[in-house]
Amino acid sequence: MPPKPGEKKRTCVSSSDEEKSSHVLVDDAILKDLQAKLDKLNVLDQINERLIRIENDISTIKGKVAQLEDGLNYTNSELAEMKGKLEEKVEKDLLKDVEREVEDLRNRSRRNNLVFYNIPEKAEGQDCAAFIKGFINTHMGLEALCGDAEIERAHRTPTKVPVNNNNKPRPVHVAFLRYTDKVKILSNAAARLKDNPYQGRLIGVGADFAKETQERRKALIPFKKHLQNKLGWERKVFIAYPAILKYLDERGNPKIVRDGDFKKLKGEMQEEEEGRW
Repeated sequence: MPPKPGEKKRTCVSSSDEEKSSHVLVDDAILKDLQAKLDKLNVLDQINERLIRIENDISTIKGKVAQLEDGLNYTNSELAEMKGKLEEKVEKDLLKDVEREVEDLRNRSRRNNLVFYNIPEKAEGQDCAAFIKGFINTHMGLEALCGDAEIERAHRTPTKVPVNNNNKPRPVHVAFLRYTDKVKILSNAAARLKDNPYQGRLIGVGADFAKETQERRKALIPFKKHLQNKLGWERKVFIAYPAILKYLDERGNPKIVRDGDFKKLKGEMQEEEEGRW
């Protein structure tokens, strides 16, 4: 039975629709594939961008690490320099401490000693100890006060003998057996020897100190004289052991002259010196 015109037409239409659907499906697959590839490319681009940022960050970090290493190297260099200076200072301070200890031991070994200044050369004859004992008892008139002051040894400073009488005589170092005898003689020496020359010479008596202590005490003498004139003679100014300048305040209490006081005194002394010119 021959198909009806309408049925044939529907068959043709269905075939065409199938072809179109087939083309649509193919296009969709291609589009999806392309979209998938584009998505992958986008992901790859994002990954690439991230890698670039990471590389930049790594470069920045490397630069900062290099800076830190340079700073650390500089710090290590400074620390090494500071360590060297500190070790050097410690060595110097340790050496200074040892020198002070040796100086103190030398002073302690001279605790019972006195030094007699300006006694004419050869006045002691062959027995220096006997001469000094007679000088103390007779010339200074301390026999009743000191009694039989025992002398362990007495001698001139072991240096060259002066060529003529115009040169200063060598000091006489005297070691007493008892510290109390040394103190009695020293405390009365200034009063007993003032205006009381021996063979035309005024004799001085002082404590016996190590050379380093003598130099430090000697350096204080100009400051002592200036401070004494400034405070007046009714106020005592003295150099205490080993080399400390002290004075009595208005109430009679001993005060130490500190570093700041020395700077002030030095300025006053300079002003006085300039005023003389």
